[in-house]
Amino acid sequence: MIKNSSVIESICELGDETFAKLKSLNVPPYPKYYYETFMDGLYATKDQEMIELSRKYGYLFSSSASHEVLAENGVALAKESLLKFQESNSTIRQISEEKAVDLALFKSQGHSTQTSGLFSLFNTFQDQVLQELHNAEEIIGNLKREIEILERESNIDSLTKAYNKKALMLDLEEMLEFGKEKDLDLYLVLFDADDFKTINENFGHIAGDKTLIYLAKLLQTALRRGTRIYRFGGESFVVILNRIGREDAQKTAQRVLHDTSESKLFYKGNNIRLTLSGGMAAHRQGDTTESFIERAEKSLSRAKTDGKNCFREE
Repeated sequence: MIKNSSVIESICELGDETFAKLKSLNVPPYPKYYYETFMDGLYATKDQEMIELSRKYGYLFSSSASHEVLAENGVALAKESLLKFQESNSTIRQISEEKAVDLALFKSQGHSTQTSGLFSLFNTFQDQVLQELHNAEEIIGNLKREIEILERESNIDSLTKAYNKKALMLDLEEMLEFGKEKDLDLYLVLFDADDFKTINENFGHIAGDKTLIYLAKLLQTALRRGTRIYRFGGESFVVILNRIGREDAQKTAQRVLHDTSESKLFYKGNNIRLTLSGGMAAHRQGDTTESFIERAEKSLSRAKTDGKNCFREE
């Protein structure tokens, strides 16, 4: 049990700050979003005692990796449960339809008041069964839609609403399956915000978060419709350009850099100047996700070395 009251108070204060931060960013305080924001705030405090507690009490401060596993397992379990519910409901409906009594036929053959009362009872029961089946089917439909939302959110970065690294790896693996024996018209561009640390230092972490949200939207606007944006980590974003020639890929990357440098982001009366550095890799036959990304990272490193706010390719 945690006995240090000052640490408990600090944790409670950080919790309040986390809710306030999510509200200021217009991000709903879902458990996943709260957890990620809380842990960012925890490590930003550089309070070693609190950080040590986070390691010691793992059941209170679970790692993001285990959180993602739990989320995925939860969705899988929900899908399995829904499938069984759906199968049971279908079986009950099938039995109900096969064994349905033609009450009208029996009623025409019955004469006594007692028989008529029995028919009325059966008729009510059968109507209730059919109504419950109908209700169950509505529940199944709603649950399916909720599970689809959960699956979609598990691939979305909580802050920027861009796709996350997990989604990037899945999408890349699928695309690279077609490139085992031939080169593809496929380019991976890794963008990284220049001097992002100074934004946090000069304007605060909320300004930094708003900057990342703004960058994700700016990237989406600069790219052709349907192009996915992935948050690779920190202030880095990845774009996959598929079925496109090298020249058009170069122009796309340059356009993103130009639009970013010409943009204006104001925060509390301050103009935050944004620039990006970009590194591009072209697909090679037999590429893996690791080799493809590694070459883009090397290109990005050259762009940073060459003065930032520029684009380099292998």
